Amino acid sequence: MVASVPARTSTLGLALVALAVVAGPAHAEAPWIAPTVITVPTAWTQPGTAVYASLGGDHRFGTSARATVGYARLVEVDVGGDGLLTSCAPCDGPAREVEPAQLATAGWKLAVRPTARLALAGGLRVPLPGGDGRRAAQGFAIGSLRLGPVALHAGASTWASRHRGDDGAEIALAPTTSVRPLVGLEWTPRIYPRTTLGADLQWLPELGPTAATTAARWSFAWGVRYRALPYSAIELAVRHREGDALGDATVMVRLSAVLSARPR
Repeated sequence: MVASVPARTSTLGLALVALAVVAGPAHAEAPWIAPTVITVPTAWTQPGTAVYASLGGDHRFGTSARATVGYARLVEVDVGGDGLLTSCAPCDGPAREVEPAQLATAGWKLAVRPTARLALAGGLRVPLPGGDGRRAAQGFAIGSLRLGPVALHAGASTWASRHRGDDGAEIALAPTTSVRPLVGLEWTPRIYPRTTLGADLQWLPELGPTAATTAARWSFAWGVRYRALPYSAIELAVRHREGDALGDATVMVRLSAVLSARPR
C-alpha cells in the first residue's frame, strides 16, 4: 500500500515529520482541541475563544481546508471544503473507480459539558452555494468521554444528498435512510503527551451514477496527530472505504493551527 503513494506525497509526509521532530518541545497540556478524531466530529469544543484552521491533502489529489471558530466552550462554527464524500462509476466489481466529491460546507456544533470528562454535542453541516451541482448535508449527535489517556466518542449521524445521475435525472439520498453510528477512539500515551493515536468509523454517502448505486457506505480511518508546537499539529492518516481493496486505501496528510486562542 505504501508503494502506491506517489513520490511527492511521500516526500511531503517525511518533510512534515522531520519538521515536527526538530521543532522543539511543546507544552504538555494543549491549549486547543481538535474538532475531529480523524474524520468523525467530537463533542469537545475549544477551551476558550479560538480560531482553529486546517489544511490537508491525500494521494488521490483530494484536498481539504477548514476554519473553525470556537467560543466559550459552547459553540463552534466552521466553513471549508473537503473530499470526504466520494463518487463512483462503476461502483462495484473489479472495475470499481472512486474519486473524491469536493464539496464546500458550513456548519455549527453546540455542546454542553455536564462534567470535566464528559461532553455532549449536536451539530449540522450544510452545503454552500455553487459547485458542480452535488450537494450534501449532515446532522449529528455525539458524546465524548475522557478516561485518563483515552477518549471515547460515540453517537449517530444522518446525511441528505442530491446529485445528477448519468441520465441527467436528480438522485436524492433521504436523511431517514442514512442514519448510522459514529464511533471514535483517541489515545495519548502519558510518556508521549504530544502524540495522539486515533481511529474512527462512520458511514458516508457514495454518489453513484444511478439511485441503486447511491448509498451510505462505511469509512474507517486511523492515524496519528503530532503536536509539533503549542499551537500547531501534523496529522498522518489512512482511510479505508467499504467496497475498496486494501491497497486502495487513501493516505492523508493534514496541518492544523490555532490562529488565536484566549483561554477563559
